[in-house]
Amino acid sequence: KMQEIDGVIKFQGYGLTESTGGITSLMGPEETKRHGSAGKLAANVEAKIIDPESGAALPPGKQGELWLRGEPIMK
Repeated sequence: KMQEIDGVIKFQGYGLTESTGGITSLMGPEETKRHGSAGKLAANVEAKIIDPESGAALPPGKQGELWLRGEPIMK
């Protein structure tokens, strides 16, 4: 949820120990209304959901492991 406190805008995001910053963010009131969303991917980041047993990419709506690739992800 986006908030403004003392002139500073705060918003929800998602990051990892392996990343050098936020991976996703919710910006603006419309994006914060979508319950359960982590927001849009940051620039230069790619993501896909993988079946951890087979390594196959899964279609939208399926549960699996989140794989990320991009500049902010450590090797």
